[in-house]
Amino acid sequence: MANRPNVFAEGRHILPTQDLYITRDKFGSNVPAYNNIYDVWIDFAGKGLTRFINQHTFYDRGGRGPSPGSALALFCSEAVLPGSTIETAEVRGLRQGVVQNYATYRSYPDITLTWYSQQDYYTNDVFNAWMEYISPTRLADSRYGDSTRTRRNDKASFRRLKYPEFYKCNMQITSFSKNLLEKETRLEEKGSPQFPSSITYFVENLFPTNIVASPLAYGKTELVKTSVTFKYEYYYIDRTSRAGETFKVSDSGNNRRTDSMNDARASQGTDNAGRDFDDPQFNLSGNDGFTMY
Repeated sequence: MANRPNVFAEGRHILPTQDLYITRDKFGSNVPAYNNIYDVWIDFAGKGLTRFINQHTFYDRGGRGPSPGSALALFCSEAVLPGSTIETAEVRGLRQGVVQNYATYRSYPDITLTWYSQQDYYTNDVFNAWMEYISPTRLADSRYGDSTRTRRNDKASFRRLKYPEFYKCNMQITSFSKNLLEKETRLEEKGSPQFPSSITYFVENLFPTNIVASPLAYGKTELVKTSVTFKYEYYYIDRTSRAGETFKVSDSGNNRRTDSMNDARASQGTDNAGRDFDDPQFNLSGNDGFTMY
């Protein structure tokens, strides 16, 4: 006898779609997510790249302003949650006529993100500087030169690629379930954030390979955007989940996989020291195993 379809066994055939939004107690955080609440942060720290970017932009505040990654975070207008592909190989049965496929390796396709260009074109400066840092122009005597004019006028100038460890960076793409702050305070500098459900992709060893040309045209006024394509090696994912006052973190001391990966305990709304994540005294710097970006 054929198995009863799961849709009938669990009664989903009589569940109106609107109930996904209004039955939070029944479904917890399993409600549809929106695609317009997110954050993209690039970690330029610990590399000569940060200094190189500050030297090639007008945004350098002598260490007093935000880092390039933080300055760009607010201006990312279009982002993606990265995907991956399991590459396969095929084996054909010579006699049985059966074709079998098996996994060979996992690949990570390029991602393209888009940023608004500021009035001082800081976005363009950052990514052009990053590309220049990967393949910098040197003068005939191997110096970089102290100005663009010097490098442009040196007819014997050349380019020499840097080692990957110097120009590859990490990126974090976080999608939220709702605004971090309440509606009445979200535009203020200070508020009382209640961390929402979220998913963060930690994209490792990333660098730009293509800055897409930004069209300019007379006519209807539109914002200038800059799209950049990146290659990277891999990503890993962390999650947070909120249902009412209960808040859970995927990467916590109470949510460890065993060697068999079959006995993951449900994470609790506390950190490794037993403190509640909603405690205003909780350290958000990342030193306690949890960071909200």
